[in-house]
Amino acid sequence: MGGRRGKRRTRLLSLTLAASALVALTVFGGTAASAPVQLTEVRVVSLPIANGLPLDLGIRKGFFAQQRIEIRKTTLQSGNDVVLALANNNGDIGYLGFVPMFIAVTNNIPLTLSAASEVEGTSAADNWQNILVRSNSSIRSVRDLAGKTIAVNALKGVGEVMIKAALEKRGVRINSIRLIAIPFPQMRSALNNGQVDAIWVPEPFLSQALNIDNARIVLAPGPVMGRYFPIGGYAARQSWRSRNAAVAERFRRAMNRSLVYAQTHPAEIRAMLPAGTQNVRLPIWSPVIDRGKLQQLATYTRRYGVISRSPNLRQLVPSSIASGLVLQGTVQGRRVLLRHEGRIVTRLAAGPYTFVVTDNSRRHNFRLVGPRVNQRTSIRGTGRSTWTVNLRAGTYRYWSAGRPGVRKTFRVR
Repeated sequence: MGGRRGKRRTRLLSLTLAASALVALTVFGGTAASAPVQLTEVRVVSLPIANGLPLDLGIRKGFFAQQRIEIRKTTLQSGNDVVLALANNNGDIGYLGFVPMFIAVTNNIPLTLSAASEVEGTSAADNWQNILVRSNSSIRSVRDLAGKTIAVNALKGVGEVMIKAALEKRGVRINSIRLIAIPFPQMRSALNNGQVDAIWVPEPFLSQALNIDNARIVLAPGPVMGRYFPIGGYAARQSWRSRNAAVAERFRRAMNRSLVYAQTHPAEIRAMLPAGTQNVRLPIWSPVIDRGKLQQLATYTRRYGVISRSPNLRQLVPSSIASGLVLQGTVQGRRVLLRHEGRIVTRLAAGPYTFVVTDNSRRHNFRLVGPRVNQRTSIRGTGRSTWTVNLRAGTYRYWSAGRPGVRKTFRVR
């Protein structure tokens, strides 16, 4: 895999009549393929966590084939490993955290974002990536982490930056903790046998530790930094993107479609998880990037010595990646609210937004109506719904069908 450099690989797939019918139904929405389809192979280097499953789901749904792309996927253990793979031409596009991306671009490995991926949650209750301790641990609060050993999947990575930023905000001296690198699949054993005092772990390992080992959450670093903090995405070397601009654009379209589909079809994501782990906390996927929060993450990364200079975010995140915010909708009892960073939304700029609606009522729902937008949650159902929509100039209204006379509005300009 490492011996092939810089050449676009294509495979001519000769389709039989039966295969053509199957592809027509599953990929092209009923349009029969009258000629062989030429697919471009794209080597994607990923991580063994639930966050990356929209890629796999998009492959299954035919979104990449529809863009004439065939994905060949390899799984590594950390974002830093992904950077090395890309640098050594052992992959075309990598799924990794933004911190490893910052490390790469400030060490003369020029990467550029091909597609966004996911954001953190709003609290320890809904976040998919937290710090856990054993059930009988003496660590009862965030301050008890001082002087303790915490496992992360890689040093100088996303975990190190987020843990230090969150601890500093909570008044814990960051020099008092010790971080040790352990692959995610091995963290539960390391915690249970006393090798470490705490682990920073995502899904599906988070739910395994909580449900099987009775581990406890002591800190959700991302939500401490801010609601819906951007974490990672899909990046390629600038040289590959320059040589394969059309392929990169088709990948972005397919990946964005996969992210949006995963938002609205969580059951299909859960079905792809290992047996016994389907009831995990799913990430919040979004094809938009909050560039303001990304700048904050870059500032933290430099503050803690992970990088020596600030990354050029305009080069890392090109204009083809949509800027947007993640908004928080809630239905609690009879109250229906829409907030950004804890404040009620009254005005927004036109553009794409991801709405994350948590509906805890069986008598009320969340409905959003405005120019070319008509979204709603179920009245009887509860849970989380996620939509990415393009807001246009005009007035938008949101309310509950259970209280149609009580409507709130915000304006988009």
